[in-house]
Amino acid sequence: MTVKRRRAIGKWCKAMLFVAPALICYIVFAIIPIINTIELSFYKWDGASPIMEYVGLANYKEIFANPIFWKALSHNLFWITFTIMIPTIFGIILAVMLSQRFVRFRLLFRVVFYMPAIVSMVAVSVIWNWILNPEFGILNRILKTIGLGVFAADWLGNEKTVMFALLIAGSWVHYGFCMVITLAALSGVDASYMEVAKLEGANPVQTFVYVTMPLLKNTFTLLALNSLIGSFKVFEIVYMMTKGGPYNSSEVISTYMYRTAFTNSEFGLGSAIATVLSVLIAICSAIYMKVSEREVDA
Repeated sequence: MTVKRRRAIGKWCKAMLFVAPALICYIVFAIIPIINTIELSFYKWDGASPIMEYVGLANYKEIFANPIFWKALSHNLFWITFTIMIPTIFGIILAVMLSQRFVRFRLLFRVVFYMPAIVSMVAVSVIWNWILNPEFGILNRILKTIGLGVFAADWLGNEKTVMFALLIAGSWVHYGFCMVITLAALSGVDASYMEVAKLEGANPVQTFVYVTMPLLKNTFTLLALNSLIGSFKVFEIVYMMTKGGPYNSSEVISTYMYRTAFTNSEFGLGSAIATVLSVLIAICSAIYMKVSEREVDA
């Protein structure tokens, strides 16, 4: 063995000493559970019995034949559509407003508007449960105070309003993140473009629509794809506020998976749902990374 090869092996061993702890943790807490979940999805098991019955693809067939799964998936798609539009648009508007130099206390407003993004989802769920409570909730009280009591409702107990109520609560959490990302993108826009537009006689609205927005196209795409991935993973706010009810009218894939595995003790079926969900998230992640690579290349 040559001296050069010995040095290369020595450098590799030193590098592995630093990589090994994180790699071991990743294998133990991520790779092995994923493999076990995929393996369990081919069995019928209640979580306690010492014997697991091999059923092959029967769990997957049951999932795709169950109307609740398709209903939950439709709710995820509805969540995607709503959360891509509302938090992103609201975040962009706030970012543009707070990037203007004439606005006083800009830093304070940025902190205040970003705060919902750092609050625990459990706390957010409790807050919005209080706001939307049909008896003492502040929303219904405000409606009654201003003479619109006819619109007061049991927002989380009505099949027609529950998804909209949850989506508003979810959007309230994410608009701060969209605002910060857009602010960062705006700070990187060359001021010379704005000056040229101003010299050409463009007003602020025209400047934003025809100059700023095209320059931020990649940022908007990444925000949309980030919302897309997060919408498939949504769980805490739905489970804490409605647990998928009433009558599965707010069920999403994550709550359906949790209820199947831990409430109904069908761990094989729950693992199959988890596997399907992982595939959906992996596809969205692949799209996200592809778009990210294009942004870097651009």
